[in-house]
Amino acid sequence: MSSPGLSSRLPLVAIAGLAMSLLACGQQPTSKVSLCGPTGQLRVGLVGAEEGRASAAQAALSDQDISRVRDLLTVASQCEVMLEPVASPEQARQRLGSGEWDVGFLPPGLAAFALEGSADRGYSLLRPLGQRSQSRSQLLVRATSDLRTLQQLNGARLGLLPRGSLTGFYLPLYNLHGLSLQSVHYSLSYSELLERLRGGKLDVIAWDASLPDPGGDVRVIVNDPNLIPVGALVLSQPLVAADHQSFLKVLDESAPQLPPSLGYVAGVLPETQALQRLRTVVTNVESWNLPLEGQPYAVYGRKQQLKAQGVAS
Repeated sequence: MSSPGLSSRLPLVAIAGLAMSLLACGQQPTSKVSLCGPTGQLRVGLVGAEEGRASAAQAALSDQDISRVRDLLTVASQCEVMLEPVASPEQARQRLGSGEWDVGFLPPGLAAFALEGSADRGYSLLRPLGQRSQSRSQLLVRATSDLRTLQQLNGARLGLLPRGSLTGFYLPLYNLHGLSLQSVHYSLSYSELLERLRGGKLDVIAWDASLPDPGGDVRVIVNDPNLIPVGALVLSQPLVAADHQSFLKVLDESAPQLPPSLGYVAGVLPETQALQRLRTVVTNVESWNLPLEGQPYAVYGRKQQLKAQGVAS
């Protein structure tokens, strides 16, 4: 079994076999232009298109799918690929912030965060990831709870996804601005948050409206109006400035071979304007002193208002 988090130097026969399969599908082999990062490898972060769907015990992709993605990226980049699947958005946020990835398959919150980088550590959006859904950030409480309004959440125990999630971290805190919370707690998935809410360990949790109905024992107390765009494939600015078109061409032509759960959409530009708009939320929240696990937290700091949806940033 392969080790997803470790680099893998593909045998030449494996690369040749994949190239032949591309030809069999009527695709032309890419020109011999390598796309490697500053380490001489292509460092790829794989988070996926969705936030908070997998628990700590679940991998976003199977070992077989990870191997397939690595093989394809090797052919596309003509470079040794260092592929790192990551379940925690906080870990992915750290990788992006320090410029440790050259390419990232990211959900919307991390894609918006990636736009924040400097010239040498920033990223550009290349392709959308995921299917259009009615994803919106919500806050849930138990149906029997006395909590009815946003202001009544003052003093509550809040459950969030880790830092880096748009629906599970940035937007909930942005909407709770001005309140003081008894404590903040983190889980890797919405299902884990829901279990802790039902068990009485939390008073309110972050939720995504695109998830299946959680049931009649909980109810929505805050419904954010912002429709969440899909995620994105991002490329570091130094590689954007390089010749990356042959890399992108192979990915587009080979999209049917990528795992469907990645949601890669060939030949389509990502929703940059929508992500740029929600980047305001990310930028504001990232400027605050952020909550620690199990500690009291005052939601306070700079808060710029979002422009109306459909208005360019």
